[in-house]
Amino acid sequence: MNLRQLRYLCGIADEGFNISRAAAALHTSQPGVSKQVRMLEQELGVDVLVRKGNRVLGVTEPGQAILAVARRMLREAESLRRIGEDFTTKDKGRLVVATTHIHARFVLRGVIRDFIRRHPGVQLVLRQGSPSQTAQLVASGEADIGVSSEPPGQTVHDLVKLPCSKLERSVITPRRHPLLKERRLTLSAIAQHPIITYDQSLVGGSAVLRAFERAAIEPNIVLTAIDADVIKSYVELGLGIAILPTIAYEPGRDRNLRAIDASRLFEPTLTCIEIRRDSYLRSYMYDFILMLAPSWDRDAIERAMRGEDA
Repeated sequence: MNLRQLRYLCGIADEGFNISRAAAALHTSQPGVSKQVRMLEQELGVDVLVRKGNRVLGVTEPGQAILAVARRMLREAESLRRIGEDFTTKDKGRLVVATTHIHARFVLRGVIRDFIRRHPGVQLVLRQGSPSQTAQLVASGEADIGVSSEPPGQTVHDLVKLPCSKLERSVITPRRHPLLKERRLTLSAIAQHPIITYDQSLVGGSAVLRAFERAAIEPNIVLTAIDADVIKSYVELGLGIAILPTIAYEPGRDRNLRAIDASRLFEPTLTCIEIRRDSYLRSYMYDFILMLAPSWDRDAIERAMRGEDA
């Protein structure tokens, strides 16, 4: 067997067991992919894929175990390649960061600016998605590092989460809104107005709903979205007030809006850096992490990846 065969097998699984799509993604031919996987099956002495005619329907029971080992072997091979690159092309490479809109738009801007200036030979790629999608991108090896809020109740095996910072919340209103005259902001006062906030499937949206539920107050939520800039645009239209991470309010840009600190009313969300436990981090990857989370150091990160108390 060889790495190419394992890569083709994983490619078929990643493309929903569609060999045509897998061949296109792998930049090779469909017959070539099929031939290499058949050769792998012959060497192993078992069927890995479930076939019906010319179609692949899934993986067999032994195929599930083989696929898991194949993915692990490919990750180890990638780590070996990175070790070599770290010593031969120290200042060149590629860093794929999976993150959410709020982090890409507001949290990472300064870090990315400084990182690019410090490592001009490193190509930086941002892939945006939900916190769950971010974790899956890192777990699958499609991203090197994830930066997102902790998804409630979700555990992704083989991922190490490094707590980084907290996002406090504010109420965003139009200028001259009645809430701006409140001496002490309360949930009851907020609930008297139409509310625009994150969708409850996101960490921020669920945190807002929990605060009202605990206080037994019914909020008047008229609109939910997954993008802070979209939410603010509807506040500007006068459709309601928003409950967003404070960092999303930019006085210089949001001149028609105002922010009221609501950190005592809504629990903050924890920003985490996500890395695969079995990955090899190149020097510039450590640098990116430490620029974002100065409270960590390389030794503590390595201990966390080994499952030790960091």
